[in-house]
Amino acid sequence: MGMDNKRAAVHDKIVSLVSQDPGLPRKGPSVAFWQEPTHAISNIQSPQLPTKVDIAIVGSGITGCSVARTLLSNPKLRNKRIALFEARALTSGATGRNGGHLVSPAAVDFAAVASLFGAEKAAEVTRFSFRNLERFHAFVSTLDEDLRDASEVRKVQKVMNFLEAATFNHFKESLRQFSAACPELADQFKILSADEAKAKYKFNESAGACEQPAGAVWPYRIITGLFAKLLKENSSRFTIDTNTPVTGVTYDAEKPNYRHKLQTPRGVVHADQVVYCTNAYTSHLLPQLRGKVFPFRGTMSTQSISPNLPNHGARHSWSIYHEPKFDPATGTFTFGLYYMTQNAKTGDFFFGGEKQRLEEILISDDTVVPTLPSQNLTSLMEGTFKSATGEPMKTTPRRIWSGIMGFTPDGMPLVGRLGKRLTGRPGDGEWAAVGFNGYGMDKCWLVGELLGAMIAGEDVTGRLPALYQITDERLNKFMAPRDVPARLFHL
Repeated sequence: MGMDNKRAAVHDKIVSLVSQDPGLPRKGPSVAFWQEPTHAISNIQSPQLPTKVDIAIVGSGITGCSVARTLLSNPKLRNKRIALFEARALTSGATGRNGGHLVSPAAVDFAAVASLFGAEKAAEVTRFSFRNLERFHAFVSTLDEDLRDASEVRKVQKVMNFLEAATFNHFKESLRQFSAACPELADQFKILSADEAKAKYKFNESAGACEQPAGAVWPYRIITGLFAKLLKENSSRFTIDTNTPVTGVTYDAEKPNYRHKLQTPRGVVHADQVVYCTNAYTSHLLPQLRGKVFPFRGTMSTQSISPNLPNHGARHSWSIYHEPKFDPATGTFTFGLYYMTQNAKTGDFFFGGEKQRLEEILISDDTVVPTLPSQNLTSLMEGTFKSATGEPMKTTPRRIWSGIMGFTPDGMPLVGRLGKRLTGRPGDGEWAAVGFNGYGMDKCWLVGELLGAMIAGEDVTGRLPALYQITDERLNKFMAPRDVPARLFHL
């Protein structure tokens, strides 16, 4: 088979994979280090499944939590009953499996976003990302001290290390465009030469680096803690039912209210409005979104390393960039991004990134941790830093797990009201905030607040980026599955 034919076959394979039904979240997922010990309400259920609710939220990650909190705190909705449904244990999806970062990728992504949508819209999503992080930190500061301490939320300086000159040059051009479009943010970034990066951060390899403000968090603890708080404060009108997958949604136009019927294994729930915070699994319930929101399996680990490195977890986080690579002989794709935090108390590293075969990436099964990415994360961790003694680094993996992210062809989340084109049903009471493309923590909290405001009837014009909104133009022009190979895999 010639190279052109091989490329065409890979292209078709990717399009087929992203267009599949993701199914429901699988039972028995791999256990993330973040999720131990489990929260007391991890498997909470109502004594009896609610049969009628005003608003049903599907999904218990950070977005679902933000939407629930926003709706419950709105005085106009104080008489509304809100129910949240989770297919598995509470916060068992991407939020409870991620890398623990609170960081904006805007500078890295700016040139690519601007080339597709223009600098003005790229600047809008950039400012939103930074505003979300500010908002999240401000909100966390209002929480009880016990929850803040348990969640280990902290501000750090992120160090982006580039392994190749070409990758570093691409970043510097993106940063130049970013700085021109968002000058008020430019001074938050500092470029380091290769020698400076190696000397300051003890990298084994570097073509150059950049420092930027960021944060870190124990994601599972903060979101499950917030859900417990919401239940305690709103016990008369808010319920959470875990291990209660919504298997289908239908619409009865003949009913005067509660027209949406949610099917679950425990019974039927009737709702006025339905909010999908289901990320990678959304198109199982909304088949019209297949190929527009699709699963991407990531791999995360926590590792100890010897000789012991200094504990910089309270001050730094790291990422490593290189050119994405695809090996047509094996079908293996290396994404070109690895990310790392360090636990400020124990010194253990949380390290994630992708090197997998395509069919092992574009999949919604997080019960499995493939061997290739597991071995890759261990070997890369051992080669990242120089030891003070000159001894070879040796790592001990404490836990390796997988998690499913929701991606979109244009790299932007889908946020807002769902029309008949996407639901296949009449009515205007279905909403979504999904498809965060691996970077939800710099978007989801504020997205959830704005979606909650929209559901309450507020006008969020100028507050939600245009690129996040659900429009026919976007669906027609930028959301085709055929664009995924080039935009995501650089093929």
